[in-house]
Amino acid sequence: MRAALIVNPNLKSATPAIRAVRAASRLKDWAEPLVLQTTPDHAGQEQTWDALDAGVDRVIVAGGDGTVRLVAGALAESGELIAMGIVPTGAANIVARNLGLYPSPLETAAMTALTGRRRPLSVSWVAFRRKTQSGDITPMLAVAGIGRDGEAIAATQPWMKRRAGWLAYAATGGRQALRPAIPMKVTIDDGTTETVRAWSVLAANLPHLPMGVVAFPEASPGNDTMQVLEVRLKNPGDWLPVAVKGLTHHDASVPALKYSSAQRLMVEPGRPMPVQIDGDLVPDVAVMSVTLQPAAIFVMTPSS
Repeated sequence: MRAALIVNPNLKSATPAIRAVRAASRLKDWAEPLVLQTTPDHAGQEQTWDALDAGVDRVIVAGGDGTVRLVAGALAESGELIAMGIVPTGAANIVARNLGLYPSPLETAAMTALTGRRRPLSVSWVAFRRKTQSGDITPMLAVAGIGRDGEAIAATQPWMKRRAGWLAYAATGGRQALRPAIPMKVTIDDGTTETVRAWSVLAANLPHLPMGVVAFPEASPGNDTMQVLEVRLKNPGDWLPVAVKGLTHHDASVPALKYSSAQRLMVEPGRPMPVQIDGDLVPDVAVMSVTLQPAAIFVMTPSS
């Protein structure tokens, strides 16, 4: 048995992650892992194809949410049944948090990547158009949103993410929370298009955000639908019941939050807005569409 380790070398935990996967491979009598480093121009997809061409038995990612989603997307496109393992080394690690892989020692994550429980994981595909120019289609594992949440990502400085991790997003998001909602046209599956005023519209495959916030209570890793959330805030005071619901996991309805289940979502804001995809930013998007590929790959999760 042999694993491929796709690693983002720019993260400070990259070298310890490589050591952890090598040690786990020796302990479980796997062959020395094939180590493939990402680059700014080749951020995970190409390395995944190289790993599959090498005939490995597992593809392990040591990186943040951006690297994880690109590797997962390449596996989903390949149609291979090889499972993906995750050794989280990013700032937010939202996907790893939802799968019970973070926070934990790198050594524990590496062992889970080899010997954990295989679990189906859905992948969504996000397409976007900038005015008259169409963009690429890119994978999403946790959440994609258009509106003020994207502006919060755009306002987060790289040095803040390196030093404060997910707290950096919380700080900038708090400032964006005071900004008004914007008009958006929302189409769910084959339904009619509805014009709403929303702070943001999001589609999610996983339930949790950092701080234990359950933003999408009906989402789960292998679901055959996404959970869509329209954040219809009318004034800053509407944030209080939203925060209480997220932090306490209370099942009471909040008027500012409209939930739906969908396999497809299309959103057209009144003006071009940023889109965030698992924390990665796409600026000036005129139309965003999200399509679900249910149970697209397998991911290794803790056995217990």
